[in-house]
Amino acid sequence: MPLHYGRAALIAGAPIIWNYFKWMRKYAKNPTKYPFEKRYKDVQKLLRTLSRGFNVEYHVEGLEKLPEGNIFIACNHLSAYDPVTLICVLDRPCTFVAKKELIDKPFIGKIIKGIEGQFIDRQDLKQSLRVMMNVESDFKTRADKSWIIFPEGTRNRDPMNNLLAFHHGTFRPAVKTNTPIVPVAIYGTFRVLKRKPAHKKYPIYIKFLDPIYPEQYKDMSTLDIAKIVENKIEQAISFDLRKKDHLEMTKIDKKYKFNKIY
Repeated sequence: MPLHYGRAALIAGAPIIWNYFKWMRKYAKNPTKYPFEKRYKDVQKLLRTLSRGFNVEYHVEGLEKLPEGNIFIACNHLSAYDPVTLICVLDRPCTFVAKKELIDKPFIGKIIKGIEGQFIDRQDLKQSLRVMMNVESDFKTRADKSWIIFPEGTRNRDPMNNLLAFHHGTFRPAVKTNTPIVPVAIYGTFRVLKRKPAHKKYPIYIKFLDPIYPEQYKDMSTLDIAKIVENKIEQAISFDLRKKDHLEMTKIDKKYKFNKIY
């Protein structure tokens, strides 16, 4: 459907350009000069406009389970649209760890800098460790910012397969700071940014699972924690979200096939 990107550009193009000059550049250059909540709300508003342009429909469960205070959100990774999705549905200010290749992208790079995200070099172990230490330091010193982490480390390009193995080191910031860990299962994002999108609308399912509190994981290794979180998310996708997605997609597109990779 060639109108997919055209519609997104029509609805979100002007707001993106306007906000680039209004706040994107100045937030990226000197983020701490402005309240984090204000920066986050501006980013969220813009990304919600983008989602409307792409005809995304969010189906969210479990927000009521989120504990007070900062949280460590661990989510599976299917698309570059995953962080957009989470920011759109989370009113609590948060940021995320992104791949270093995004740092110089004219719009997305500045947005990530504006909400104090971290850029990670997946090929550099020492740099990756420094990033995790920065997240840990943030939890110790900030009361206004939660973090989103994608423990698979890269996108799972086959949404019909199991999750990629979780990197247990990504859980170190939560363990070191006694921060609640919230597993999040996400499904459907892999369709939104395809070069040849095939649907009129794009349902995305997000399920916030039961938090894992410090008193629950205090005697566990990060390896054990990673496996537990991975299993919880895998089960939520396999036994719940994939089925809901299938039912919705068959309503949207008569030619939809459950086992086809879009």
